[in-house]
Amino acid sequence: MGSVEKYVLYTTAATSNNELTSNYNVRGGNYDENLVYVNGFLINRPFLTRSGQQEGMSFINTALVDRIYFSAGGFQSVYGDKLSSVLAIQYKKPDSLHASVMASLLGVEAHVEQGIGSRFRYLFGARYRANGYLLNSLPAKGNYNPVFMDGQFLTEFDITDEWKWTVLGHFSSNQYNFAPETQRTDFGTANEAYSFNIYFDGAEATRFLTGTGGTSIGYNGRKFSSTTYVTIFRTDERENFDIQGQYFLNELETDPSKEEFGDSIAVLGVGTFLNHARNRLEAIILSAYNDSEYRFGKQAALKFGAGIQQDRFNDVLSEWRYIDSAGYSVPQGQDPDRVELFETIKGNLDLENTRVHAYVQQHFDWRGKKRDRVLTAQIAIDSAGRKLQRTITDTLKETRAKWELEIGTRALYTSFNEEMMITPRAQLIFYPVRYVYHDDAFRRRSMKFVFAAGMYYQPPFYREFRTFDGGLNPDVVSQKSMHLVVGGDYNFYMWKREQPFKFSAEAYYKYLWDINPYEIENVRTRYYADNIARGYATGLDLNLHGEFVPGIPSFLKVGLLSTKEDVLNDSYYDYYNAAGERIGPLSVDKKPVDSAIVYPGYIRRPTDQHLTMAILFQDNMPGFERFSVQMGLLYGSRLPYGPPDFTRYKDTLKMKSYFRVDVGLSYDFLHHREKIAGKWYGKLQDAIISFEVFNLLGINNVLSKQWIQDVSGKYYSIPNYLTQRRYNLKLIIRI
Repeated sequence: MGSVEKYVLYTTAATSNNELTSNYNVRGGNYDENLVYVNGFLINRPFLTRSGQQEGMSFINTALVDRIYFSAGGFQSVYGDKLSSVLAIQYKKPDSLHASVMASLLGVEAHVEQGIGSRFRYLFGARYRANGYLLNSLPAKGNYNPVFMDGQFLTEFDITDEWKWTVLGHFSSNQYNFAPETQRTDFGTANEAYSFNIYFDGAEATRFLTGTGGTSIGYNGRKFSSTTYVTIFRTDERENFDIQGQYFLNELETDPSKEEFGDSIAVLGVGTFLNHARNRLEAIILSAYNDSEYRFGKQAALKFGAGIQQDRFNDVLSEWRYIDSAGYSVPQGQDPDRVELFETIKGNLDLENTRVHAYVQQHFDWRGKKRDRVLTAQIAIDSAGRKLQRTITDTLKETRAKWELEIGTRALYTSFNEEMMITPRAQLIFYPVRYVYHDDAFRRRSMKFVFAAGMYYQPPFYREFRTFDGGLNPDVVSQKSMHLVVGGDYNFYMWKREQPFKFSAEAYYKYLWDINPYEIENVRTRYYADNIARGYATGLDLNLHGEFVPGIPSFLKVGLLSTKEDVLNDSYYDYYNAAGERIGPLSVDKKPVDSAIVYPGYIRRPTDQHLTMAILFQDNMPGFERFSVQMGLLYGSRLPYGPPDFTRYKDTLKMKSYFRVDVGLSYDFLHHREKIAGKWYGKLQDAIISFEVFNLLGINNVLSKQWIQDVSGKYYSIPNYLTQRRYNLKLIIRI
């Protein structure tokens, strides 16, 4: 279903409630807690992106991908220092010339790959996307002009049979221009309905230019292998906008018997807001690191490595918001001659940080005692309409179970906050001896049980140091967690399929401390820049995939999650009137005579989604197999939110559940190759045309909330909706 990240959403523990972004959450973590590697190179992404509309395309080019590895927690010491997950991508190793082109209503993509001789290989991919057609389905109407383009290449040269040289390059340009005009949002209930109308002036111009370059030299001998990587990432990001909105909050008639049904019957609030920004961030990240392995025969190996990374950031911030609600500036200061801004962010920040890391990891595997196994199976046969049972017996020689143990540790030092971290990790895997009778033979059943535990620290990056008002807090330290994961895989046969079905389950618990709390606005993560909380995440992930339709794989997943945090030393007072009633917005007697201190304790984290489900189902038409259907379904239960005052204990309201269905209809022109042999287009590998329907059911999914105050001082949370139903036509040619 599109990008690699979307595929990960349907098939792993990753989740997302925003179809406009390639970012994802894993087991209660946020967007910044996920590692991404491409051919061993660590990938970075832009830092100022505040909405999915601005984000453009992910680094990973789907046309170049060969293999995907994903871990949702409990991963090994060879991977870096993040709290949640690892996505490791391996690009193709072509042995001949291949190419592809994809054209759709949203953009164009092309790639070429070739193996030249036996030692040199290259991949090149380029993409262009203009999402204006898709963004026009958002509630805010106006002139959308987003243009995203990128190009990347990977070359491999086998210097000798043992030595290999790799070069990776990537450049992307994301330009997002938007001149909003109007926005109407209807919300409320059947008995209490409202409309929110905004008339805009101004425009937004955002530009992100990023480049990644890397080279590696690797040696692979009989017992020893080693690869050294050198990378550079540079980004130049600019945000410029001046957007004024004049809004009207109206109450709608809800009585169907009245002529004014559905029309405005009262104006509850009017106001104006003005958002201004002139932000520019420049960053350079240089890194050099080595990964090595020494193999002690077939049953043990030692992996070790070390590296250094230099981060340099220059961030010029000039951002403010002014709100005039019902004729009064919000907030209202004590000086009547001074206009108070709702929020001001000013700064000229420079940050330099050096990270030094090292790791060591020992691998062991051992097998049980060899012994012969006598296997017996009862199978049903049909003889002349009668059901009969037959006993099958066989003896398999020298079978044995297998154990694998990975144990290691990482060490990391960061210079900006002078912090030293050591994080031990371990993983134990057991492969039992089990057999199944399938296709007239006994076969070893693929099963495994996994237990993993370890410490996972995430050193603060630039955004974790930056405060809400645009300063830097150098005392921020790494966020810390301890992972416990228990799970397993079970392969089984049913419905007479040739390939087995696979069922996976993992239960996990993560204890978190030194948490740096954050607020999420679209895809923008704003940290409190202080380690003031502790928390936990616990849950269960279930996955099933197999050929529900012969020859075509499908996927089903269910996730259960609870993640909460306790901001240390936070409290507030409840006030009571003379009648002993707690004073609230609707109280008649608001004169306090008593008070009580309240400690909020554990509250839901911003990504606390109790239930998630995903289905990726594929089918083709019987007797007309060249016509196929792909359906993707995503469901996420209600997320927490609260008023925009950066007070965590108030974030206890619940947003609407997320539910989305996408459908693709594909026609394969080359399905019957025997009929096109000898024709010019018979040399094509694929020729497919697809018709896609995004958000098939037209559901108004809510991304976030906007808060508005009426003339009586009452606040309303206005939903910001995601995209509506849209259609796309796509043509794919591969040679």
